[in-house]
Amino acid sequence: MKKLIIVIAAIIATNTSFAQQKIGYLNSTEIMQAMPEYKTMADAVDKKKAEYTKMMESMYTEYDKKTKELQANPNMDKPLQDSKVQELKDLEKRMNDFQQKAQGDLQTYAQEIAKPLQAKFQSAVKEISKEQGFSYVLDLAANNVVYYPETGGYDLSPAVKAKLGANMAPPMKPMSGK
Repeated sequence: MKKLIIVIAAIIATNTSFAQQKIGYLNSTEIMQAMPEYKTMADAVDKKKAEYTKMMESMYTEYDKKTKELQANPNMDKPLQDSKVQELKDLEKRMNDFQQKAQGDLQTYAQEIAKPLQAKFQSAVKEISKEQGFSYVLDLAANNVVYYPETGGYDLSPAVKAKLGANMAPPMKPMSGK
């Protein structure tokens, strides 16, 4: 009986401590896209993407030229024709390799230049949480929120945006990493 009373007391104490915790939520994607630095970051990624696109278009032009050259000479000697076909296959492989490398480089570049923005966001969330007494802040953009109340809760997005001097207008288009 004594053990039962201790267990009940522990459960009551645990429930009391949970009841005192304040939980808020925010949407990190919306906040980050509203920050003034986001446009600069997105523009830098778009510029790098345009450079890769230009290089890829150059390779496509070369591939197209070689293909037309091969098709224009149907009576070409077999060894020469085999050589041209092999050139096309090699160029196609280089194009695929380049495209994969470019996508990886763009993703890495976007992650690197986003680090200061993410650090600033994290700092603002910590400050707001401490100022307003939140124990936990859930990120709705992370898609791992198990329970989202239709009423109640505390949306910290406006406060974090204000702290960061972020635009209160609707979010901009998402930054492309490809």
